[in-house]
Amino acid sequence: MSGPAPGGTAERPWASRELDDLTALTALTGLASAHGVRYHMAAGDPPPSEADDWLPADRLLSPGTPELDRLLTAEYESSGHRTAHAAALTLAAVYAGRVTAAAVLQWALDGTVWDVRPHNVLVRPGTHGIAGVRLRVPAVLTAPARGTATGTATGAAADRRDAPGSPGVRGAPEASEGPGAPGEPDAPEASEGPGEPEAPGGPEVAEAPGPGGRSAALPALHEAVLHSHLLPLADALHRATRAGRRQLRGGVAHGCATALCAATRPGPAQLARRWREFTAPVPELARLGDVVEIAHADGSARLRYLRNTCCLFYTSAEAVRCASCCLTPREERVRAYAGRTGPTSR
Repeated sequence: MSGPAPGGTAERPWASRELDDLTALTALTGLASAHGVRYHMAAGDPPPSEADDWLPADRLLSPGTPELDRLLTAEYESSGHRTAHAAALTLAAVYAGRVTAAAVLQWALDGTVWDVRPHNVLVRPGTHGIAGVRLRVPAVLTAPARGTATGTATGAAADRRDAPGSPGVRGAPEASEGPGAPGEPDAPEASEGPGEPEAPGGPEVAEAPGPGGRSAALPALHEAVLHSHLLPLADALHRATRAGRRQLRGGVAHGCATALCAATRPGPAQLARRWREFTAPVPELARLGDVVEIAHADGSARLRYLRNTCCLFYTSAEAVRCASCCLTPREERVRAYAGRTGPTSR
């Protein structure tokens, strides 16, 4: 995946539109209430008493920052990892499966794209995962004003240019990884808590930007979730720990897929179509795993993601394979999922 050099502009300069307090509160709480705590985001900066608990996401995009070191250390210690690069691999998956999950699901439901670009996001480290996500300004991405030149640094591009620590790149090209190709175990999902309630649909916070609805909004989603956020984070983790880029991007793909697989509405077939739509422009991610519809013993059907890359979680203190571990034959993974009734995918 290639893109403009650092400091360059995105192909389309998406702008951010702030929501009023009531609309934002209704939308942010409604998505989580309908589909689970994985999708919960709070609005605004935290109270002063909690300020030290939160990390600016744009400070996680460069190796060696105290914020990235703190997040890596939290994953390393809570999971009992033996190496920093294994902690980085599981962190990539749990981060993508929590921090940007609401944006991916909301787009799938109604074409709305939450502004989860890193300069607008705060994260709170937790025990094996992310304990909280905040949007500094609750806003959605909208189409640029008519007549705005593609090369003009407005909207998303200007925000990214001005945001400290935010490189504004679309992800570095993949490099040779050595060990860690398909046949290695999967990353566990972020902690969700027991019994998440799920219901049809999601809150409509705004019209999808421009003509074409969800398809028209897809470039904005890729910009917010992938090109400005998760892929630069994966690159920073690679440079900080030498974890393989391919495996790190496998965690990114896993987390984004989990954002859809964790929901039971609007149904696995439709969610699978949304996943194919999401990954079609980024075949490098599409190759790192696939979604399958699983019929469970209780008669329900769910979408599950089967990874092709390693997270090394089996080398942690827990020393177990995840449910979608690629060391386990595909047929066995499918059978194991079929015997489950709950929402978790470990």
